[in-house]
Amino acid sequence: MLSRTTQSLLAAVGVLALAVGIAEVHPPTGQAAVTGATVLTAVQHSTLICPPPVQGSSGSTGYGLAVPGLLPGTTAGSASGSSSGAAAGGDGAVLGSLTPGGTGSKALAKQTAVGGSTTAKAAGGDKAPALLAESDGSTAPGFTVQQTTSGVGSTLSGTGCTAPGTEFWFAGADTAKGSADYLELSNAEATAADVDIQIFGPNGEVDNTQAASINVPAGGTASLLLSTLIGPGNDNSSLAVHVQVRSGRVAAALHADSGSKGADWIPATTAAGTQVIAGLPGDLSDAVLVVAAPGSADADLNVQLASQSGWITPAGHETVHVKAGMVTAVDLSDITRGQPAALRLTPTDAKQAAPVVAGIQVVRGGKSGTDTGYLSGSGPIGQRATAAGSTGSDTTLLLTDAGSKAAVVQVATIGSGSTPVSTSVSVPAGATVAVTPKAPGGGSYAVTLTSDSGGSVYAARMITRASGSVPAFTVQQLTDDRSTVQIPHALQDNSILTR
Repeated sequence: MLSRTTQSLLAAVGVLALAVGIAEVHPPTGQAAVTGATVLTAVQHSTLICPPPVQGSSGSTGYGLAVPGLLPGTTAGSASGSSSGAAAGGDGAVLGSLTPGGTGSKALAKQTAVGGSTTAKAAGGDKAPALLAESDGSTAPGFTVQQTTSGVGSTLSGTGCTAPGTEFWFAGADTAKGSADYLELSNAEATAADVDIQIFGPNGEVDNTQAASINVPAGGTASLLLSTLIGPGNDNSSLAVHVQVRSGRVAAALHADSGSKGADWIPATTAAGTQVIAGLPGDLSDAVLVVAAPGSADADLNVQLASQSGWITPAGHETVHVKAGMVTAVDLSDITRGQPAALRLTPTDAKQAAPVVAGIQVVRGGKSGTDTGYLSGSGPIGQRATAAGSTGSDTTLLLTDAGSKAAVVQVATIGSGSTPVSTSVSVPAGATVAVTPKAPGGGSYAVTLTSDSGGSVYAARMITRASGSVPAFTVQQLTDDRSTVQIPHALQDNSILTR
């Protein structure tokens, strides 16, 4: 005869076994794996933040939203949990105002159809706020938003809206006389964030007393003029900025305005031993390389260009030395010599590799006027890369194969209600090619890139819209569009009931 304790235990085991059986039929996404294997699953929610546009009283800012959908070979995970944002409660990509916790935002644009794109415009004037973009369900994989501002002088400023995070690096900031660089910290969380900022120059970390414990309110933005964060006498035209979030999460963006040279957003980057900076236009008139070594060791780097004919070492710029904790700036002049290119920095001694942060200020134009763009060390296109906000024939793609074998890149364009247009492009090993994508019928469109060797293909998208005699432009580097996530593969293990 069984005791009450034994009967109770067996009853509990039976209930648990029943629960395990149900879980096998309807496995919850993200359940812990017994074997440790993982499954490539489509993301179910995506959050992006667009910084307040620096458009003054006369500028105009537009937004492009792209929803490329699932990657071939991936599965759509079950929608678990609820989004805290504008698109909660069902499939859809929404662009709306930034509010605490992302709730109650007023939609400026919405895209519900997978494989499509749409547009929106910012409020006029110099008080246009940061925006929150969210996407749920089938529209979440690869969801991308582009912000583009024109009409401020003869410049064009563009940036891909970014996911909130806890650390950001920017290389190429400027606090010299005549410049006006703004760091924008936006917070979509329900609680305030606490942020520290470090600024590095040619003499090391810049002494400052205004860049610690910066409060970024819930649903708000802290707009910081960079020159006000550093002490007198520390102005410099080549700085590296490090944003560290002590509590919460923010989206950091840095708009650099160098006065008569032009203005644009500096893309965020990360520290690494090797840096690839894709997207150098062939017709640039000047370029300045900015490299910081934020660690405790000096960095000695080889400099290479991936030109149309393959890897070359630029004469006079074969190597660059960066002291620990400092920034080195190198004037590259018109280094591309009419050919689009990418620049690669590698350690001269692999055993002595030190992490570096790198960026390039690019100038196009001449005596009649110039505009400026910014590039940073970035990653490859990965499984797929997406850029929104192109219009008509204003777009040029700069594709670089940093591997040892030629790559084939599929270039597809996505419009609003039109059939996608796809083209196959061959990129020789170690070379850069410029491609004008085939725009679908009318209006704004997005571009997606996939390759047979995604780990070695780097890309950038350049938008050019001439303003009088000035070649106004902006360049955005394309990296993996975060379509998928690796989750543990769940298997039933009834042995745990008898242990």
